[in-house]
Amino acid sequence: MTWGELAGMINGEGWLTAGKNACDLTVIPCKNYTHQTKTALIRNPSPNIKDMRAVYLYASTCYFENTKVSVGRGTEYPFEVYGSPYLEGVEGFDFTFTPQSMSGALEPPFMDEVCYGEDLRNVPVEAIWEAGINLDYLIRAYKAYATTSPEEDFWGNPNEKGYYWIDLLSGSDQLRTMIEAGETAEAIKASWQDDIAAFKSQRKPYLLYDE
Repeated sequence: MTWGELAGMINGEGWLTAGKNACDLTVIPCKNYTHQTKTALIRNPSPNIKDMRAVYLYASTCYFENTKVSVGRGTEYPFEVYGSPYLEGVEGFDFTFTPQSMSGALEPPFMDEVCYGEDLRNVPVEAIWEAGINLDYLIRAYKAYATTSPEEDFWGNPNEKGYYWIDLLSGSDQLRTMIEAGETAEAIKASWQDDIAAFKSQRKPYLLYDE
């Protein structure tokens, strides 16, 4: 959904504290736009989002935040790589990078330590777009980490309510617990389908553009 469509849904579904249709909202639609229209960055939305490949990969690599794996903060290609000192020597994690203090990442995770992982910069943008969220990166790293550092908690530290950061990113503990149970990326994404279908039905009155 676009920001305008989402605003209409938030207002129309009564998700605001003040209630349903509490906001006097006007959204001016764009001409010649559909949900398949590709856009380009005019300005970086974050110091750590530097190109469109990072934008598209973010939906997959952001799940590494607060884990024992770096997403490349402190390099020139954040969210386009991932790696960890804990993955040294693991087959398939031969790419290395060393996070440094820089603008936008003054104290990045694993600063000045060599991280071993995967370089995603050679993945075509079109392939990333078509694949959507790719959980294989997270699952591979989780399994590899368990072979090198089983005594360490891959997910980092839970908050006072027992939730890990990935639980907050994904909306519940389901993603984390399914990975811990050994489920495949395909099985995890399949478990989302009923909720996705329900959401698409709920959002339909608020769509301004063809899908």
